[in-house]
Amino acid sequence: MSTKQQEMLSSLAEIVERVAGVPAEAVLPEKSFTDDLALDSLAVVEIAFSMQEHVGVEIPEEDLARIRTVQDFLDFVELSEGRN
Repeated sequence: MSTKQQEMLSSLAEIVERVAGVPAEAVLPEKSFTDDLALDSLAVVEIAFSMQEHVGVEIPEEDLARIRTVQDFLDFVELSEGRN
């Protein structure tokens, strides 16, 4: 994992903890948002919007629907930043 992804993971973990009450240390790349972290779709959308504001990358609804794990999210943001 790149340093950039580690920084994004830390930010994402803080947001997940604030929005959903999941301990930040539980937010690991291999974790599924719904199955492992027990987040509902509303919490995932709220987390995505918070991360959009934090990193400045728009996450279209159709792409958000395909993001299942924390790593999927990190990869999406990294790829999107590379396009800008």
